[in-house]
Amino acid sequence: MFSEIEKEVIYLKAVNELIDSIVNCEIMDILGDDPNSEIHFNSSTHRKYFNIILVDFLSNINNEFVEERLSYIDAILSICKKTSFDEKGSINNLKTATQIFKKWLEEEIQVPIWMPSINLETVLSIKRGESIKICGNISKHNFSRLTRTADDIVRIVKRNDKDINIDFESSLLIFSDFYDRFHNDIFIYLGSIIAKFLNNIRWGIHEYLQPEFARSFVPEGGNSLWYRYIYPAGIENKFAKECYWDLMNENRMSPYVGKFKIAYWLEKGY
Repeated sequence: MFSEIEKEVIYLKAVNELIDSIVNCEIMDILGDDPNSEIHFNSSTHRKYFNIILVDFLSNINNEFVEERLSYIDAILSICKKTSFDEKGSINNLKTATQIFKKWLEEEIQVPIWMPSINLETVLSIKRGESIKICGNISKHNFSRLTRTADDIVRIVKRNDKDINIDFESSLLIFSDFYDRFHNDIFIYLGSIIAKFLNNIRWGIHEYLQPEFARSFVPEGGNSLWYRYIYPAGIENKFAKECYWDLMNENRMSPYVGKFKIAYWLEKGY
């Protein structure tokens, strides 16, 4: 359906759109100064929205749209292996930022948790990405649509202690316990480092495409308000052309949020 360069442009446009929708001053404030900055969500509703969109970013792209079953992170890493626009290592920061975030998501953390609804106190070994996806689904859906998420929580609990017996009724009771610990507590703490990871990816895309923007941008009549872009070879699909145009327009200015560094204690926490 799409050529390789067209898929790359579509992936990058989608990633920019997702990150820009949650890493901005409407959703969060950046407090303090580098290297001790800290993210504060503007409300619990903004925090939920951030978590929901983050789950979209971590989930697979619809396979009716493209052939591959890839998350957006894996799509970026596939671009880094076979780039269309790399010039003198312009891809390097994007590659590094994405690899670091993927590794961080896949790391297991040890979390003490008390689940009063089923009278269970334990320490869960859980991947950060697992907890983020579960909390994002709880943020998005009513309990009546969360039976699969309940199964995921039970699976994680039993993975830590095979002797624990949790029936279906009990599995529905632990949503609030899990959510209170991982979203209302830990996710607030992790918000700073997640926002930094996403912002670094967004800046990585910007820096990667700067040489292509310089090549393709053509001002018309000596007026910067009138311009066109020279499409690269291989971009023929109308939708891909629109995505390319949007990407180049986005590269005319810097991302919404400047690069920032967060406090050491936030880097080394959960």
